[in-house]
Amino acid sequence: MIIHTLVYQFSDSVSEADQRQFFTELRELTLGSGLVHSFDHKPHLWLPVDEKSRGMTGTHIAQYGCPDLESMRQFSELPHVHAFIDRWRSKVTYQAAYANHEELTLTGPPVLRHTEHTVTVQAPVDLVWEVLVDVEGYARIFPPTQEAKILEESPRHQTVRLVVDVNGQIQSWVSRRDIDHERRVIRYLQLEHAPLIGHMGGDWRALPIDEGTTQLVLTHDFRPREPVDGKVAGKFSYAEADELLQGAVERNSVADLGAVKEEAERRAAAARAS
Repeated sequence: MIIHTLVYQFSDSVSEADQRQFFTELRELTLGSGLVHSFDHKPHLWLPVDEKSRGMTGTHIAQYGCPDLESMRQFSELPHVHAFIDRWRSKVTYQAAYANHEELTLTGPPVLRHTEHTVTVQAPVDLVWEVLVDVEGYARIFPPTQEAKILEESPRHQTVRLVVDVNGQIQSWVSRRDIDHERRVIRYLQLEHAPLIGHMGGDWRALPIDEGTTQLVLTHDFRPREPVDGKVAGKFSYAEADELLQGAVERNSVADLGAVKEEAERRAAAARAS
Protein backbone atom coordinates (compact mmCIF):
# COMPACT_ATOMS: atom_id res chain seq x y z
CA MET A 1 0.00 0.00 0.00
CA ILE A 2 1.26 3.48 -0.93
CA ILE A 3 -0.12 6.42 1.05
CA HIS A 4 -0.52 9.97 -0.23
CA THR A 5 -0.53 12.36 2.74
CA LEU A 6 -1.79 15.91 2.21
CA VAL A 7 -1.44 18.77 4.69
CA TYR A 8 -3.82 21.63 3.90
CA GLN A 9 -3.80 25.16 5.28
CA PHE A 10 -7.02 27.01 4.48
CA SER A 11 -7.00 30.78 4.92
CA ASP A 12 -9.29 32.36 7.50
CA SER A 13 -11.54 33.57 4.69
CA VAL A 14 -12.55 30.02 3.74
CA SER A 15 -15.86 29.11 5.37
CA GLU A 16 -16.45 25.87 7.21
CA ALA A 17 -19.10 25.00 4.64
CA ASP A 18 -16.57 25.33 1.81
CA GLN A 19 -14.05 23.24 3.74
CA ARG A 20 -16.63 20.48 4.26
CA GLN A 21 -17.58 20.59 0.59
CA PHE A 22 -13.93 20.44 -0.45
CA PHE A 23 -13.33 17.21 1.45
CA THR A 24 -16.67 15.70 0.39
CA GLU A 25 -15.69 16.19 -3.24
CA LEU A 26 -12.13 15.00 -2.61
CA ARG A 27 -13.48 11.78 -1.09
CA GLU A 28 -15.78 11.22 -4.09
CA LEU A 29 -12.92 11.99 -6.48
CA THR A 30 -10.46 9.56 -4.90
CA LEU A 31 -12.72 6.64 -4.11
CA GLY A 32 -14.64 7.00 -7.37
CA SER A 33 -11.49 6.69 -9.46
CA GLY A 34 -11.14 2.93 -9.12
CA LEU A 35 -7.45 3.49 -8.35
CA VAL A 36 -7.71 4.56 -4.69
CA HIS A 37 -8.70 2.03 -2.03
CA SER A 38 -9.04 4.21 1.06
CA PHE A 39 -9.49 7.84 2.08
CA ASP A 40 -9.87 9.86 5.28
CA HIS A 41 -9.33 13.40 6.54
CA LYS A 42 -9.20 15.11 9.93
CA PRO A 43 -8.72 18.67 11.25
CA HIS A 44 -5.38 19.60 12.75
CA LEU A 45 -5.48 19.61 16.57
CA TRP A 46 -4.06 22.96 17.59
CA LEU A 47 -1.50 23.49 20.34
CA PRO A 48 -0.43 26.86 21.79
CA VAL A 49 3.00 26.50 20.19
CA ASP A 50 1.36 26.40 16.74
CA GLU A 51 0.75 30.15 16.94
CA LYS A 52 4.52 30.72 16.81
CA SER A 53 5.39 27.99 14.34
CA ARG A 54 7.81 29.18 11.67
CA GLY A 55 6.81 26.45 9.24
CA MET A 56 3.48 25.75 7.63
CA THR A 57 1.01 24.53 10.22
CA GLY A 58 -1.91 22.85 8.52
CA THR A 59 -5.57 23.23 9.34
CA HIS A 60 -6.44 19.77 7.98
CA ILE A 61 -4.77 16.54 6.98
CA ALA A 62 -5.99 14.02 4.41
CA GLN A 63 -4.70 10.63 3.33
CA TYR A 64 -5.58 8.22 0.59
CA GLY A 65 -4.09 4.85 -0.22
CA CYS A 66 -3.34 3.10 -3.51
CA PRO A 67 -2.28 -0.52 -3.91
CA ASP A 68 1.03 0.49 -5.53
CA LEU A 69 3.00 3.45 -6.82
CA GLU A 70 1.86 2.89 -10.41
CA SER A 71 -1.80 3.22 -9.38
CA MET A 72 -0.95 6.45 -7.58
CA ARG A 73 0.82 7.76 -10.67
CA GLN A 74 -2.19 6.98 -12.82
CA PHE A 75 -4.53 8.73 -10.37
CA SER A 76 -2.34 11.82 -10.21
CA GLU A 77 -2.45 12.13 -14.03
CA LEU A 78 -6.25 11.90 -14.41
CA PRO A 79 -7.63 15.03 -16.12
CA HIS A 80 -10.49 15.44 -13.66
CA VAL A 81 -8.01 15.40 -10.74
CA HIS A 82 -6.31 18.47 -12.19
CA ALA A 83 -9.70 20.00 -12.95
CA PHE A 84 -10.66 19.56 -9.27
CA ILE A 85 -7.48 21.32 -8.14
CA ASP A 86 -7.87 24.18 -10.63
CA ARG A 87 -11.52 24.73 -9.70
CA TRP A 88 -10.87 24.89 -5.96
CA ARG A 89 -7.74 27.04 -6.40
CA SER A 90 -9.90 29.60 -8.18
CA LYS A 91 -12.62 29.43 -5.52
CA VAL A 92 -10.78 29.51 -2.17
CA THR A 93 -7.32 30.33 -0.84
CA TYR A 94 -5.32 27.44 0.55
CA GLN A 95 -1.85 25.93 0.62
CA ALA A 96 -1.04 22.24 0.38
CA ALA A 97 1.98 20.06 1.00
CA TYR A 98 2.10 16.35 0.30
CA ALA A 99 4.23 13.23 0.48
CA ASN A 100 3.95 9.77 -1.05
CA HIS A 101 5.11 7.01 1.29
CA GLU A 102 4.61 3.46 2.42
CA GLU A 103 2.36 2.86 5.42
CA LEU A 104 3.91 3.96 8.70
CA THR A 105 4.15 1.62 11.65
CA LEU A 106 4.48 3.58 14.86
CA THR A 107 6.57 1.75 17.41
CA GLY A 108 7.65 2.38 20.96
CA PRO A 109 8.36 0.50 24.14
CA PRO A 110 5.92 -2.40 24.35
CA VAL A 111 3.20 -2.08 26.96
CA LEU A 112 4.01 -3.76 30.24
CA ARG A 113 1.82 -6.72 31.10
CA HIS A 114 0.49 -6.75 34.65
CA THR A 115 -0.60 -9.83 36.58
CA GLU A 116 -1.80 -10.32 40.13
CA HIS A 117 -2.01 -13.64 41.93
CA THR A 118 -3.20 -14.21 45.48
CA VAL A 119 -3.67 -16.96 48.03
CA THR A 120 -5.06 -17.15 51.57
CA VAL A 121 -2.57 -18.46 54.13
CA GLN A 122 -3.70 -20.00 57.41
CA ALA A 123 -0.84 -18.41 59.37
CA PRO A 124 -0.24 -15.09 61.17
CA VAL A 125 1.08 -12.28 59.00
CA ASP A 126 4.37 -12.13 60.93
CA LEU A 127 5.16 -15.75 60.02
CA VAL A 128 4.33 -15.13 56.37
CA TRP A 129 6.54 -12.04 56.41
CA GLU A 130 9.44 -14.05 57.85
CA VAL A 131 9.24 -16.42 54.88
CA LEU A 132 9.14 -13.55 52.36
CA VAL A 133 12.12 -11.67 53.82
CA ASP A 134 14.31 -14.79 53.96
CA VAL A 135 15.30 -14.60 50.29
CA GLU A 136 18.14 -17.13 50.63
CA GLY A 137 15.52 -19.61 51.78
CA TYR A 138 13.74 -19.33 48.43
CA ALA A 139 15.99 -21.97 46.90
CA ARG A 140 14.75 -24.38 49.54
CA ILE A 141 11.03 -23.71 49.29
CA PHE A 142 10.40 -22.43 45.71
CA PRO A 143 10.39 -25.27 43.15
CA PRO A 144 11.70 -23.17 40.21
CA THR A 145 14.46 -21.44 42.24
CA GLN A 146 17.80 -23.23 42.20
CA GLU A 147 19.86 -20.62 44.08
CA ALA A 148 19.39 -17.25 45.78
CA LYS A 149 22.51 -15.39 46.87
CA ILE A 150 22.51 -11.99 48.58
CA LEU A 151 25.02 -9.64 46.95
CA GLU A 152 24.17 -6.55 49.00
CA GLU A 153 21.89 -5.99 51.97
CA SER A 154 20.61 -3.34 54.37
CA PRO A 155 17.58 -3.27 56.69
CA ARG A 156 15.57 -1.73 53.84
CA HIS A 157 16.82 -3.56 50.74
CA GLN A 158 18.48 -6.65 49.28
CA THR A 159 20.31 -7.16 46.00
CA VAL A 160 20.11 -10.83 45.08
CA ARG A 161 21.35 -13.12 42.33
CA LEU A 162 18.72 -15.73 41.49
CA VAL A 163 19.13 -18.89 39.45
CA VAL A 164 15.71 -20.08 38.29
CA ASP A 165 14.21 -22.75 36.06
CA VAL A 166 12.24 -20.85 33.38
CA ASN A 167 10.37 -23.06 30.90
CA GLY A 168 12.82 -25.88 31.52
CA GLN A 169 15.88 -23.66 31.03
CA ILE A 170 18.14 -22.52 33.86
CA GLN A 171 18.44 -18.73 33.80
CA SER A 172 20.10 -16.23 36.11
CA TRP A 173 19.48 -12.57 36.92
CA VAL A 174 20.04 -9.94 39.61
CA SER A 175 17.10 -8.34 41.41
CA ARG A 176 16.81 -5.50 43.88
CA ARG A 177 14.23 -5.95 46.65
CA ASP A 178 13.07 -2.84 48.55
CA ILE A 179 11.61 -3.93 51.88
CA ASP A 180 8.88 -2.02 53.70
CA HIS A 181 8.62 -3.76 57.07
CA GLU A 182 5.85 -1.50 58.35
CA ARG A 183 3.50 -2.17 55.41
CA ARG A 184 4.91 -5.70 54.82
CA VAL A 185 5.56 -5.03 51.16
CA ILE A 186 8.58 -6.14 49.13
CA ARG A 187 8.99 -4.31 45.83
CA TYR A 188 11.33 -6.14 43.45
CA LEU A 189 12.94 -5.07 40.18
CA GLN A 190 15.30 -7.03 37.95
CA LEU A 191 18.54 -5.09 37.42
CA GLU A 192 20.14 -7.74 35.22
CA HIS A 193 17.75 -9.62 32.98
CA ALA A 194 17.42 -13.17 31.73
CA PRO A 195 17.69 -13.47 27.90
CA LEU A 196 13.91 -13.35 27.29
CA ILE A 197 13.15 -10.42 29.58
CA GLY A 198 13.14 -6.70 28.82
CA HIS A 199 11.52 -5.62 32.08
CA MET A 200 10.42 -7.49 35.19
CA GLY A 201 9.21 -6.02 38.45
CA GLY A 202 6.39 -6.27 40.93
CA ASP A 203 5.76 -6.79 44.60
CA TRP A 204 4.93 -9.20 47.40
CA ARG A 205 2.30 -8.04 49.89
CA ALA A 206 1.31 -9.75 53.13
CA LEU A 207 -2.07 -8.48 54.34
CA PRO A 208 -3.47 -9.60 57.71
CA ILE A 209 -7.06 -10.83 57.63
CA ASP A 210 -7.20 -11.80 61.28
CA GLU A 211 -4.74 -13.01 63.91
CA GLY A 212 -4.23 -16.38 62.24
CA THR A 213 -4.94 -15.65 58.56
CA THR A 214 -3.03 -13.72 55.91
CA GLN A 215 -3.83 -12.71 52.34
CA LEU A 216 -0.68 -13.08 50.26
CA VAL A 217 -0.48 -11.15 46.98
CA LEU A 218 2.15 -11.41 44.24
CA THR A 219 2.19 -8.99 41.27
CA HIS A 220 4.32 -8.90 38.13
CA ASP A 221 4.90 -6.11 35.58
CA PHE A 222 6.83 -7.48 32.61
CA ARG A 223 7.58 -7.51 28.92
CA PRO A 224 9.98 -9.45 26.68
CA ARG A 225 13.32 -8.13 25.52
CA GLU A 226 13.34 -6.11 22.27
CA PRO A 227 14.11 -8.32 19.26
CA VAL A 228 17.52 -8.21 17.56
CA ASP A 229 17.28 -8.96 13.85
CA GLY A 230 13.67 -9.95 14.49
CA LYS A 231 14.47 -12.47 17.25
CA VAL A 232 14.37 -12.44 21.05
CA ALA A 233 17.16 -14.44 22.69
CA GLY A 234 18.29 -15.36 19.18
CA LYS A 235 15.42 -17.72 18.38
CA PHE A 236 11.94 -16.43 19.28
CA SER A 237 9.67 -13.90 17.62
CA TYR A 238 8.43 -11.18 19.97
CA ALA A 239 4.99 -12.84 20.08
CA GLU A 240 6.56 -16.23 20.92
CA ALA A 241 8.72 -14.69 23.66
CA ASP A 242 5.69 -12.86 25.06
CA GLU A 243 3.70 -16.09 25.17
CA LEU A 244 6.55 -17.99 26.82
CA LEU A 245 7.03 -15.26 29.39
CA GLN A 246 3.33 -15.10 30.21
CA GLY A 247 3.28 -18.86 30.71
CA ALA A 248 6.35 -18.79 32.94
CA VAL A 249 4.94 -15.97 35.09
CA GLU A 250 1.66 -17.84 35.48
CA ARG A 251 3.24 -21.16 36.45
CA ASN A 252 5.90 -19.69 38.73
CA SER A 253 3.45 -17.33 40.46
CA VAL A 254 1.14 -20.20 41.39
CA ALA A 255 4.09 -22.33 42.49
CA ASP A 256 5.72 -19.55 44.54
CA LEU A 257 2.52 -18.56 46.32
CA GLY A 258 1.85 -22.20 47.11
CA ALA A 259 5.36 -22.63 48.45
CA VAL A 260 5.11 -19.60 50.78
CA LYS A 261 1.69 -20.79 51.96
CA GLU A 262 2.98 -24.29 52.68
CA GLU A 263 6.08 -23.07 54.54
CA ALA A 264 4.20 -20.45 56.61
CA GLU A 265 1.47 -22.91 57.54
CA ARG A 266 4.11 -25.50 58.47
CA ARG A 267 5.75 -22.97 60.81
CA ALA A 268 2.35 -21.98 62.24
CA ALA A 269 1.54 -25.64 62.98
CA ALA A 270 4.94 -26.15 64.59
CA ALA A 271 4.40 -23.05 66.79
CA ARG A 272 1.00 -24.30 67.91
CA ALA A 273 2.44 -27.74 68.74
CA SER A 274 5.31 -26.39 70.81
